Amino acid sequence: MLRYLTAGESHGKTLTGILDGFPAGVRIDAARVARGLERRRRAPGRSARQEIESDAVEITGGVSKGLTTGAPIALLLPNAAGLPDHADPWIVKPGHADLAGSLKYDVPPAVIRERASARETAVRTALGAFPLRLLELLGIEITSRVTIIDGGVNLASARSPDPAVAAGMLAIINKARRQGRTLGGAFEICADGVPAGLGSHAQADRRLSARLASAMFAINSVKGVEIGGGFQLAAASTENTVDFPEIDSGRVVFRTNRAGGIEGGITNGSQLVICCWLKPPPAFDWPVPSVNLKTGKKTAFRPVRHDVTAVPAAAVIAEAMTAFEITNTLLEKFGGDSLSEIKPRVDAWRRRIKKLLRGA
Repeated sequence: MLRYLTAGESHGKTLTGILDGFPAGVRIDAARVARGLERRRRAPGRSARQEIESDAVEITGGVSKGLTTGAPIALLLPNAAGLPDHADPWIVKPGHADLAGSLKYDVPPAVIRERASARETAVRTALGAFPLRLLELLGIEITSRVTIIDGGVNLASARSPDPAVAAGMLAIINKARRQGRTLGGAFEICADGVPAGLGSHAQADRRLSARLASAMFAINSVKGVEIGGGFQLAAASTENTVDFPEIDSGRVVFRTNRAGGIEGGITNGSQLVICCWLKPPPAFDWPVPSVNLKTGKKTAFRPVRHDVTAVPAAAVIAEAMTAFEITNTLLEKFGGDSLSEIKPRVDAWRRRIKKLLRGA
């Protein structure tokens, strides 16, 4: 089983990540890990903090001479930004985990904020480079694009990177920054080359659709997740919600992909399509009403640096999270402790599926 753990706070000395259960023999280096971090850091709409951070990741275990060893992979990701001046650590930051976390753990809201911060997703992005690399070697590609910014501005006319689409998105974000607004939106994740048969209908927790939805909701600000036709299918007529199999040149094919590549929690060989909807970051450029949990009195939370939108950066994080879940189901099905074991099994399975779909 592939699993990961992270530790560290937003403004602590360093973030730590451990990836356990990853197979040996996968060639990867710190430069590849850094590329994903750079995409997250440089995504449009980020705060001024991203000019401070360099995200100089260090691989401290599980890789030898550029190859994974099968041992737990360990990463260190230093934080350059210092701890902000919390005038009073007991003042709740509205819209964040502060209140609920403080009630649960009996610590100041500022302490909760440090761990609940989206900064933690940086180390998840770094760890995600490993399953992304494994999937690449197995012929599976995961990509993302921003489809909607600011609620109704649709950017889905072209797959990113498209200069016109990128320019339009930047203009919307820059305008919001000048106005002191934050923006929500949506992004799409696509996984191509995913073989049929990953996941299972047999138990609820083995459904790949459930795992992917859980992974997406673990990304800060995500409030809705769709697979395939998603929310639109709720209002569609029955015949427009089903992918009907056909025979083309002796081969079983789908003309549509309303299921988004997953049926009954199992991949069917079509492109895997996920859409995530994000709320605007709950941040303001002016003081907002709050409470002090220590004094029990009304107060105001003062503005701090913040992202204008999390959507483009969250799309990069979601690539990593999608890779974790696909890799986990792939390892469950095919087993193997090294790439040299796993790849022949996946290749043999692809040949078997191809033969079955041709009715041979």
